[in-house]
Amino acid sequence: MRLMQSVFFACLMYAVLCVPARALDRALFVDNFEAPKIAAQFPLVGGTYQLPVSSTATRLTWLLNELRSTETTTATEVNANFDSGWLSQISVQATIDFIASVRASYPNAVVTDLIGWSPIRVSAVIDSPGSPPPSGFLTFGTRYGAAGKIILFGVSGFGGSVQYPIDQGLSLVQAADKFATLSTAAALLVGRIEANGQCSVVEARNATTPRATASIFKTWVLAGLGEAVALGDIDSRTNQALLASEIAPGGLINGEPLGTNFPIRDLAILMMGNSDNTATDHLHELVGRSALETMVVSSGHASPSGLQPFLNISEQFHLFYSFPYVDSVAYNNGNYAYRANFLQTSIVPLGPLGTGPFFHADLLTEASWKASPIDICRAFSWLRSLPQGSEALAVVDAALGAQAAQPGVRGDFDRVWYKGGSLASGANGLHVLTNAWMLEDAGNRPYVVVAMSNSVGGGIDEYVVQSVTGRILQLVSELP
Repeated sequence: MRLMQSVFFACLMYAVLCVPARALDRALFVDNFEAPKIAAQFPLVGGTYQLPVSSTATRLTWLLNELRSTETTTATEVNANFDSGWLSQISVQATIDFIASVRASYPNAVVTDLIGWSPIRVSAVIDSPGSPPPSGFLTFGTRYGAAGKIILFGVSGFGGSVQYPIDQGLSLVQAADKFATLSTAAALLVGRIEANGQCSVVEARNATTPRATASIFKTWVLAGLGEAVALGDIDSRTNQALLASEIAPGGLINGEPLGTNFPIRDLAILMMGNSDNTATDHLHELVGRSALETMVVSSGHASPSGLQPFLNISEQFHLFYSFPYVDSVAYNNGNYAYRANFLQTSIVPLGPLGTGPFFHADLLTEASWKASPIDICRAFSWLRSLPQGSEALAVVDAALGAQAAQPGVRGDFDRVWYKGGSLASGANGLHVLTNAWMLEDAGNRPYVVVAMSNSVGGGIDEYVVQSVTGRILQLVSELP
């Protein structure tokens, strides 16, 4: 199984929704008379994307220089740049040969479309300058520590579009109609964030109906972090050590030594750009469950119980793996008091998830984090309202701007925010596949595209979904 991307306080005497006044002081977060300033996340200078200082930037620069070189890569260079874990699986000579084959296919290669970046991963389209498709789809990764050497390097052919020919002529209405058929419980919003922060609808299918979010729930973790930074409770530049208590399944940083220090800003980027589950659980613990439950309400979620109590990765996965079916269903169907008690008495004592004796595939859609496309749009709107020029907005922008998910998206807008996710079983593939973008040009109201596919029995075809959402994104890029 894999995972791909206000508070409910128990008041002293009454079970009601209680929201601290401090969290609701919107004057802290809104600049009503100032047009948003949008700085390029990855500026293009002389045709080259400028990446933040990181091991991925250093090693990718070396690799691109090798692809532009007329000389064969040496064994010394491979040993200096590739991690021992890579070299234990792929020999030095095989690595030299693979670099040579990429050089031959894409001589003088440059990055033509930076899809995603984080301190440990890059996805991009590469090609020879001026060359027509097919291009190369590059996947690239490094260790965070251990001198940041390369552990992931692959290039596959890319024909220039994620859309199947059958989808390339669809209108927005037709694309929305088709998306609704791709899973048994789909929900779609193509909307805009208006000047007053409200979300309006351009095209929608079940846009107010809660669906399983998979990793999109991390958007509220980021919002809780953004609020804490804006209030001065957290400094995003401080370090957080990697803790055994917060290791979660599916974390890309799980192989780093315990005690490795990560700036909180980097954890936010890893959580959103790579959907790293261990980074998520560290931030969940840092911000705190109560603050995150508050954020669910203050961001405008219409059905807060779908995210309350606000579970971290291991806690949610324990419901899939660690309890008899009847107990997990009882948790899902219980009221807040029942859930909170079960969480504290039965789930929390288990600690991080390793393996479990059960697997309840139908609960991937029925008993996991829930939100509607409109809820997700409102969360984007809340995040966008953080103060212009603030550290809080800078952290949010870096985290949500780290990933565009598909080729051909980032270049069409001044600002691209993205979070997605997936939940799958080995037998039936994807049960949950979700994608959410905010797409903004300076001076214009942002568009929001949220595409949520849920099927209790699995079987969602990610490539068909990608094709249809790719067509929707193209059509949105052509709207005024």
